[in-house]
Amino acid sequence: MQRYFIAESLTIGQQVILDADIRHHIYDVMRGKPGEHVLLVDTKQQVYLASLEAKQGSVATAIIEREIEHRSEFPLSEVTIACGLSKNDKLEWIVQKATECGMTQFYPLALKRDVMKWPGEKVTKRMMRLQKIAQEAAEQSHRVQIPIINELSSLKQLINLADDYTIKLIAYEETAKSGHHAQLKETLFHLKASDRLLMVFGSEGGLTPEEVSQLEEAGFICCSLGPRILRAETAPVYFLSALSYQLEL
Repeated sequence: MQRYFIAESLTIGQQVILDADIRHHIYDVMRGKPGEHVLLVDTKQQVYLASLEAKQGSVATAIIEREIEHRSEFPLSEVTIACGLSKNDKLEWIVQKATECGMTQFYPLALKRDVMKWPGEKVTKRMMRLQKIAQEAAEQSHRVQIPIINELSSLKQLINLADDYTIKLIAYEETAKSGHHAQLKETLFHLKASDRLLMVFGSEGGLTPEEVSQLEEAGFICCSLGPRILRAETAPVYFLSALSYQLEL
């Protein structure tokens, strides 16, 4: 059953007007008909079963029938991913798959070894594109929360906001090469529901030793994702899968 996010609080029996994007997807893409059902997620992250009504011109509405119990979020306060700027569409792929795997916030990071650079005039457009991808992935994976796509940040800006997090990790390939693989497993084992977790990943060029040192001085802990060196776009998904295994399976 199709799921859509509604930018308001819903109540049972309410008639809700569907916005243009939702209307287009239901009636033009999915060929929806009056009486069919969709799931609507409101601003309180509540899921409702809604019945489609007949369109009146360009106006499409649905009636909220009942609330649906559905748990699809990590049992943590926050799961934030910060990534260097990978080339081409890899960052979009990371946002899409990380959303499917449970990420709640995303920070694109400007790092020294990034292959890509975002010109100032393109930053806003790229942010909007990533937010749209996150919303579509959240709908597809039956999330009740759309991840927040934050503004492009420098390492210094990320460090300044990291005090809000209780768990701060760095995926660092040199830790993997050294053969020390226990840190991530131990950290995940001791997670609590109140924890706010932030994980930093480099782009294709990885993090420089200087960047790692800055993060470590701010309380970040280096960890390995196992004995194999993963691609920049694979590492965040691998990490979220390990987190899901520990907390949900």
